[in-house]
Amino acid sequence: MNRPIWNFVTSLRLTVVCLSFGILLVFIGTLAQADEGLYQAQARYFKQWYIYGPILFGHRLPLLLPGGYLIGTVLLLNLAAAHVKRFVWSSKKLGIHLTHLGIVVLLVGQLATDMLARESMLRLREGETKNYTESHREHELVFASDAPAAGAEEVVSIPEPLVAKRADITHEKLPFTVRITDYHVNGEVYGRAGLFDANSKLTTALATVEGQYANPDGLIPLAETASQSKGRVAVWREALAAVGEKETADIVAAAKRVPADRQAKLREELKTRFQQTMIERFQFQRENAEMRFAAEKVLKKEPVTEEAFPVPARNGGGRGAVVVARPESKEMDQNNLPYAVIEVIQGQESLGSWLVSPMINPQEIVVGGKTWRVAFRPERVYQPFSVKLLDTTHEVYRGTEIPKNFQSRVHIENAAKGETRDVDIYMNSPLRYEGRTFFQYQMAQDEHEASIGISTLQVVRNPSWLTPYLGCILVALGMIYQFLFHLTGFITKRKAV
Repeated sequence: MNRPIWNFVTSLRLTVVCLSFGILLVFIGTLAQADEGLYQAQARYFKQWYIYGPILFGHRLPLLLPGGYLIGTVLLLNLAAAHVKRFVWSSKKLGIHLTHLGIVVLLVGQLATDMLARESMLRLREGETKNYTESHREHELVFASDAPAAGAEEVVSIPEPLVAKRADITHEKLPFTVRITDYHVNGEVYGRAGLFDANSKLTTALATVEGQYANPDGLIPLAETASQSKGRVAVWREALAAVGEKETADIVAAAKRVPADRQAKLREELKTRFQQTMIERFQFQRENAEMRFAAEKVLKKEPVTEEAFPVPARNGGGRGAVVVARPESKEMDQNNLPYAVIEVIQGQESLGSWLVSPMINPQEIVVGGKTWRVAFRPERVYQPFSVKLLDTTHEVYRGTEIPKNFQSRVHIENAAKGETRDVDIYMNSPLRYEGRTFFQYQMAQDEHEASIGISTLQVVRNPSWLTPYLGCILVALGMIYQFLFHLTGFITKRKAV
């Protein structure tokens, strides 16, 4: 090797430069989490070879910086080359050699883990069997049809990054072209009829309140009617207190004491508070997304009409849906739900358009007498075995919501190996099988049948999972050896004196 290049690769200056860039990368990547979220910051700054345009305090800087992969690789080469250049075999330096080897193993293991490790989720209802896991964040557009083999299906998968390009997509197994006419990384799908109905109910209720408190002569009768309801009494008392009435135990008597010059303000307070209460009831409907969205639009004073929300697709579920783009979620505990509008083209003829989203069940498309099922779903990772959830145990400490024991009993069947067995997976006791580790992640109950448990397992496939242990052992052995070697030499010299 050319001597100047060799001297550069083995120099301590290169080590210092790499460490300096590493410190800068950690600083920028940590601050970027405020704008891009933890997951995005890790992927963009630490799992890349280079970075262009880092974001700092909400501003994109026109800088080109080395990414985590590049810094780690150069540092690894520098360490290995420097070790080769200065390597001298002697028992005195054996501990240093072991320590350096351990650090190299740690660096290589971390790089291999970032590039090869894969996390996915396995969500099962009691009695359900699956032979695949699902990605936590990546999605795929799939077209599936029945395969010749009984019970099997032929699947064509299109990765989300390809969908995001909004270009025409062809595949040798598809007898048609898929045209992406619309795509968004995150969005929500609402039932069209349910949304318009919820909006109509809310706007009608708000208008009714507006009319009730517009008439000055109707104030006392409204107080008399409200006195029969605890909820309405509470609202009246808050409104009466806002106009200066201190004695509000009897809201009818208090309303009669309000001077004429303050009655308009009382009507406005009552109207505002009752309308806000109605909107909040819609906002906190956990099981009715249409009611929540209707309240959101009313608060923004935006219309919910056919003109404001045109039909997104002519076929399938899109005909009865309203789709709304949302900002990309950057939180670790929140998933993006992408959607796309696709057009199927055979030859020069358009067969229609479909709205696809993880919130919409698979839809059927008939082309040339063959039925295809299209879906936009979390990316699947098929396994060479199947897992069935037999039973779930969900225990918390008495009087609290603190988990005591989350446990899943699963049945594993591996036809290729002729293996079947039952295994318990619980907190701090994962299952390791076929190079995958199954961790107990979440527990829940079925929304429609509370007696049925649902378990979510986190599945990690990491071919290099042993390297951190090996690296730490080598570093520890090297440091122990070096310490004992010098300690023995010191004691020997003391005895000689």
